[in-house]
Amino acid sequence: MSSNSCNESSLPRQAGSRSRREAGFSMIELLVAVLVMGIGVLGITALQMVSLQNNRGALMRSEATLRTYDALDRIRANPSGNYGGVAFGDAPPATNDCMANSCTVAQMTAFDLATWKCSLGIHNGDATCIALRASGALPTIAAQPGLPSGDGSITVNGATGVVSVSVRWQEQNAAALTIISIDTQI
Repeated sequence: MSSNSCNESSLPRQAGSRSRREAGFSMIELLVAVLVMGIGVLGITALQMVSLQNNRGALMRSEATLRTYDALDRIRANPSGNYGGVAFGDAPPATNDCMANSCTVAQMTAFDLATWKCSLGIHNGDATCIALRASGALPTIAAQPGLPSGDGSITVNGATGVVSVSVRWQEQNAAALTIISIDTQI
């Protein structure tokens, strides 16, 4: 090597003349990065909240559909019973426990209507529902609370044999009641 050649590493540095690679992040760059990350985290959190609300709504719709088909199955199992004329707001009828006792067609109809209305949720405090839960004919409220403000109605068109079963409930943050209605020929 010649004595006149010099490379950059052998040259002395002057104070305050750092190269761009060695400068690091400035405070403004760091604040912008934190702001972008914060907005991203807030967006992900909002998406997660919407997803949870939609999942809860889907769960309630599934529960309402299950309760609607439960009523239709009870009607099909006891075709001689008079299931028509059950309106929203009607309390569950007083009944015997037909799971523990033999029942007539009329008693079985009352039992079916009572257990169905009690399983919907709004009548959990009704004396009939309390008695059915105590006897084991229905699960406990903790195991089956029903729908928020859940109620149901059944109408039967005697001329056509079409049964209409409707279930309504109050979804969280919804102004109106949600209703599922199924009409079928029995």
